[in-house]
Amino acid sequence: MSPPARLTHFSPIFPVRDLRRALAHYESLGFVTRAYAGGGEYGFADRDGIGLHLAAKPGHDPGTSASEAYLYVEDADALYAEWSRPGIGGITRPVGSTAYRLREGSHVDPDGNLIRFGSPLPGRSDAQRLQPHLESQYGIQVAQISELDVGVFLVGRPDGPSWVARLFPPVRPVAAAAGDAEVLRFLAEHDFPAERCATPEPVSVLDGQGLLVTEHVAAVPRTERRAAIRDLGGLRHLGELLGRLHALPEGAGAVARDGGAWHHLADGDPHDEVAAAARLLADAEVLVPAGERRPYESMRAELEALDSCQGLPQALVHPDFVLANVIASPDRGLVVVDWTGAGRGPRLWPLAFLLFAEGAKDLRRVDLVVAGYRRHVNLEPAELSRLAAVARARPVIFESWAFCMGRKSIADAAREAAAAGELAEAVGARARAAFAAERTA
Repeated sequence: MSPPARLTHFSPIFPVRDLRRALAHYESLGFVTRAYAGGGEYGFADRDGIGLHLAAKPGHDPGTSASEAYLYVEDADALYAEWSRPGIGGITRPVGSTAYRLREGSHVDPDGNLIRFGSPLPGRSDAQRLQPHLESQYGIQVAQISELDVGVFLVGRPDGPSWVARLFPPVRPVAAAAGDAEVLRFLAEHDFPAERCATPEPVSVLDGQGLLVTEHVAAVPRTERRAAIRDLGGLRHLGELLGRLHALPEGAGAVARDGGAWHHLADGDPHDEVAAAARLLADAEVLVPAGERRPYESMRAELEALDSCQGLPQALVHPDFVLANVIASPDRGLVVVDWTGAGRGPRLWPLAFLLFAEGAKDLRRVDLVVAGYRRHVNLEPAELSRLAAVARARPVIFESWAFCMGRKSIADAAREAAAAGELAEAVGARARAAFAAERTA
């Protein structure tokens, strides 16, 4: 018998609506592209010996007839950083570790075609890169490193107290991390209960990524957290801390930079956050099945109508001032962490989201937050009148993001966004009544 034919390579064929636009998109992903010389609305995209074909298909519906391919890469995290740069079309979803021993992410192109990409585990993880860098940069010993959140690591030290290391994505400028450190120093100067910089020079660069090290704040055991927060003043004290933050004197430098946006979407103020969410949802249009256009258009309309607090009073703001970012410390009381992207922005933005987050559990919790906040800040009439509209903003953004990241269908996201609007009205009414009651008390 003749030996079996030897295979040389394998190329998926992606259907596209506009060949020229598709070639430009894959060129932005680092591929070398070319149209087929013989015409026929056909093209090629090649990178590192890997190739795919692009075929123009009249009437192509991305929601029903797109293709998929799996791409094995040396470093999935590095490819995610490259393909999630500003200006790259489509949707690039974050990398995570899988049960089948891969670090895996995905990219959906503007025609709905899916590229899942992965690299083997174990690889040279962020934790493995961190240890020699920290030891050489700061002259410390590192006993162990464990991941607390995406890009956030607990650094155990045998020669001193533990640190927290935040490794920011390559797309975030190192200057932004330096600004975070400047905000933390300002908070320390005013004795505000926040995490503290671990060293006088807490920002360094690791393989082009900004790295910020702060002191680790020891917490009570998880089983004791709820009782500890209650004993430390609970929601009334949390509201007081937010009011105290907003009453701090105006700072300079990074303390005066635009802040308040959710850093997973944007650096800047709430207007930048809303704009980034709108762009993300527009890029995700190709993910919408033909039968779910109505909820998608509803979600886009919701985003376009959001109140980002333009023209309202400003203060130093934390981007996500909720209980999830509060540590109950046996030594320091309630300590607020994760100041990434903090800066000067509308004070109503974090207050409204805190009120929404607690009001979603029980509307009576709104009264406690207001009682504490009012000890330092009185809202102006314009803020009170817009409170409900602002309270719905962050939940709608979260629902939009959940759809774009593949965590929810657009129908479910739109349904939850509508429900958030109703709850925001109830929270706004309750908060206005609580502020009014405080004024007359």
